[in-house]
Formats: sequence, structure tokens, C-alpha cells
Amino acid sequence: MIWKNNTEWLNRQISDWAAKGWISAEAEQNIRQSCRRQGVTGWPALVYTALAIVTCSILGVALIWGAAYVWYHISVALRMALAVVLLVLSQSGVALALFQNRQGTLLGEGVALAQCVAVFVTTAMAGQTFYLGWDTPSYIFTCAVLSLPAAYLLRSVSAVVVYCLALLVWAALGGYINAPGGAAFFWLFVVLPLPMYRLLVQQKDEVRLSVFSWIVTVTVFAAFGLATRNAAYIPFLLLSALAAVIMLTGYSIDIRKSWGVPFRWFGRFAAAASLLISCMPVSWYGVADIQGFHWTTMTILFLLFLLIIALLARGVKTRLWGPVIYSFIPFILLGETLIVRSGLYSSVPLIISAAYMIFLGFYEIMQGVKGGHVNHTRFGTVMLACLMLVFVFATTFSPVVPLVVMAILGLVFFQRRRTASNRKNAELRAARRSRVKHKAATVRREAGEEKSDGGETAPVFESPQETKDAAADADTLAEWMKDIHLPPLEEMTPDPADAGYRPAGTVTPKEAPRSQFVPPVFRSPDAIALPAMKEEGRTQKKADEPRQAERITSSPWQSMAGPAKREKHFSRSPWSQEGDTKK
Repeated sequence: MIWKNNTEWLNRQISDWAAKGWISAEAEQNIRQSCRRQGVTGWPALVYTALAIVTCSILGVALIWGAAYVWYHISVALRMALAVVLLVLSQSGVALALFQNRQGTLLGEGVALAQCVAVFVTTAMAGQTFYLGWDTPSYIFTCAVLSLPAAYLLRSVSAVVVYCLALLVWAALGGYINAPGGAAFFWLFVVLPLPMYRLLVQQKDEVRLSVFSWIVTVTVFAAFGLATRNAAYIPFLLLSALAAVIMLTGYSIDIRKSWGVPFRWFGRFAAAASLLISCMPVSWYGVADIQGFHWTTMTILFLLFLLIIALLARGVKTRLWGPVIYSFIPFILLGETLIVRSGLYSSVPLIISAAYMIFLGFYEIMQGVKGGHVNHTRFGTVMLACLMLVFVFATTFSPVVPLVVMAILGLVFFQRRRTASNRKNAELRAARRSRVKHKAATVRREAGEEKSDGGETAPVFESPQETKDAAADADTLAEWMKDIHLPPLEEMTPDPADAGYRPAGTVTPKEAPRSQFVPPVFRSPDAIALPAMKEEGRTQKKADEPRQAERITSSPWQSMAGPAKREKHFSRSPWSQEGDTKK
């Protein structure tokens, strides 16, 4: 259908070009024939590609079966020789990449992947040759650990991805169950790639640093989920502590560089998820029924709480509210766990968790509304929506919990309205105060301020509104008050001559003090006498100076006598008269 629409559009375009004279008739025919051939060969090409993929897959399976059949007929020495050659080639490639400084490049990534493949293949060859009796989880775990050094040597993120995937597959197959330390042994190998973060930060490789951060963060939480599948209870307390540590690590990184985004957001998600789990009564049944926590769990919890306190005290200084609010979640869950383990199980943990969840939701929404961060608003909305779903579908809830939550919601709503009203009143008071200050500054006259020139005051004009009010008041006055008329202001003012003082308009100025300034006398330059020069001093000075030798200013050839004058004697040629004798 898509090809048909494109062909119709192209035919219309070609016809339009030919009608406008942009292409000739011959060119039009050639273009149409070419498009027709492409249309015919489009679908067969897809069919041929699909057939090629299927054929290659069948050939690959046949090759694997053939190699497996031949493998049992190959001697042990030849098997080991092949394994050693493959391992030597992979190690030589790693050494060559190191010598050529190919760390952190595409070539280095390819060499690291080849090294991982070589490790898996040679380990499988050794295991099949000597019948080590390894199961699949043991084989995968061994290959993952052996391929990790290539990631550090070549700064390869692809090798880290291979290691994390192998570790998750090992955990999914239940390999950590038979491990010496159980889940603690598993967590030990989860944190092995973390020092590479410091290496990438020192090299300032931001692309690989971002990929590494996301991969490791996802691996940590996926590993936690796989490790708690078969647990007797949901370890949401451990999850909240781990989430708080990861979130605070992200904030500590963001203080210097903006590379901690995955840690911060995944930490928030996990902390909110652990708090949401604690809102369900089913999650507390396992905590109340177990005999006691394992010592490894207690040790890990203690270390995580120490890390939280250390990161809050030293690492996170410039950002306060976000980290502190989410860092309170493990402490809240720890207090609720102690209440439940003490036999005081009631609706108190559910109410506390639900109330704090509501507070977090509204906090995130307000962060998004005030700061313009849409992701925070979405996150807060999702938190509240998930909490409502828990209320609806968790039928084993105590009936007190929804009532308390609704009461808290109502209090939050009314407090919000009260805060908005108080803020509005404060703004009105501030505006009124600013207007009063403005009027006082512009209308009031400072003490000691003089009147305008001439001593006259500005005339006072009455507004039309004041005149109208006076006329309205005159109609309401009593009759005896209407007969009272005050004299005009000019008649009430006493005569200045009768009062014995001068009018305010006449001012007697004070006599100016005499100046001591004497004006300069300007004379012509010829009338100014020049200072006398002492000629005796000059003569004496010239006499004391040494007499210099006279310079020769004439040429030595100037006084030479000229050349002697010679008399000229004219001689006659014997042939001078030869022509005269001939007639």
C-alpha cells in the first residue's frame, strides 16, 4: 500500500515536470521505466532477504551440530591446543590494543567483546574435555568473572554489559542459593564493576559514563528483585536503604558534574516503591511471622544506614529538601518494623506510610508546578494514583486507613487554601504599605523648606467633587445656620500698616561684605623690563674654556698655479696650394 501511494505520487510529479518542460519526453520515459523496474523488484528483494536469513540460521544450526558431533572424535590434545590458540589470540589482541592506546575506543570495545567470547568458548571447551561437572549457573558465573578484567584494562562498557547480563542470568537460575554466602555473595559481585565509574570520571568519557551509570543502576535493582524472589518476606526495608544510598550518591555526583541523573531518579523510584509496598498489610505478614533476620541482612542494613548518614553529612550539602525527605523513608520503615516485630501490629504502620506517601506525592507536584519541572509533576501524580489503586484493590486494609488518609487530604487542602489566603493578604498589605510611603514622600513638606520665589503660596483648588459635596451639605443645613455668612478672606486679613510690621513681600537685603580681591594690571610686552644679564660672568666663562684648534676648511689644490700657456704656431700643408696651380 505504501509503495503504491509513493508510485502514484511519483507519476504525478513526473507528469508535472514534463508539462512544465523541465524534462524531455525521452527523459520522462526513462524515469518511468526505472521506477517500474524498482517497483517490480521491491517485494522479491524482501523475500530474498527473508530466505537468506532463514538459510543462514539453518546453516548455523547445522554447523553447531556438526561441530558437536566432530568434537567427540577429536583427541584431548587437539582440543586443548585449539583452546590455547584461541585464548592466546584473544590475549594478544588485548595486549596490542593496550600498546596502541586503544582504550575507550570502538576498536577497544570490539577487542573486549572478542575477549569475552574467547573466555566463554575456552571455558566451555575445558569443561567439556575434562568433565568438570559444572552446571549452567556455575559456568556462567565463572565466565562472567573471567571476562571482567578486560573491561578495566580497555575501559570497555560492552564488557561491563556482558558481565551484568551474565550475573543476572546466574541469579535468575538460582546460582546464589548454593553460593557460600548466599545473597551476600551475590551482592559482593554486583558491586565489583563500581570502581570503573571512578576510572571513567578521571578520563572524562561522558558517553561511556552515562551508559555505565544506567546499566549498573538497572542491574542493581534487577538483582535485588531476583534475590528476593524466594525470600520469606518482602525486604522493603533493605530496598529503601539501598535506594536512599543510590539516590544520595547521585546527588553527591551532581554537585560536581551532572552525571548522577540515573542514580537520583532510580533511587527515588525505588524509595517510593518500598514505601508503597509498606502501605499494604500483606507485606507486613511475612515480617511478623519470621523467626528473625539473617545476620547478613542485619550487617548490610547497618552498613547502608552508615552510608546514608555519611552522604548526608559530607556529600550532600548544597541540596537539602529532596535528599532529606527521601532519606527519611528507611528510618520510617525501620521504626515501623520495630513496632511490628514487638508484637504491636496494628494500623499504625499503614497510616504512617500512607500519610508520608501522600506528602511525597504533593511535594513532587509542587516541585513541578513551582519550578517548571514536568517530570516531578508526573512522578507525584503517579505516586498518588498508585496509592489510590492500592486503596481500591487491597481489600484487607483496615477501614481506619482510608478515613485517616481522607482526613489528611482534607487537612492538606484546607491548609493549602489558608496559605494562599494568607499570602494574598500579605501581598495586599505590602502593596498598601508601598502606596502610603509613596504618598508621604511626594505630598509632605520637609521641615524648614522655603516657599517658592516671591513668598507666594500655591493656590488651593477645590475639585468638582468637593464643590458638589459642599452644595449637597448646604441643602441639609438648618435654617439658622444658613443665615451665618463668614466674611471673605481678604477682609479677615489685617492691614500690614495697622499691624505694625512690614509685608512679607518686602525683604531688605544685607550689605555684601567688601572683597579684598585686587584686579591684576595688564601691560604691553614692550613695557616689561627684562632681567639684566651679567656679561662679566659670561666673558670669564668663555676665557676659562680651552681653545680648540682651528679647522682646515680649504682644499690643498686651491692654491696651485694653473698650467703654463703655450703659443700656437700654425703650419701649412704642402698640399694646401696644390689646387691653385692647376688650370
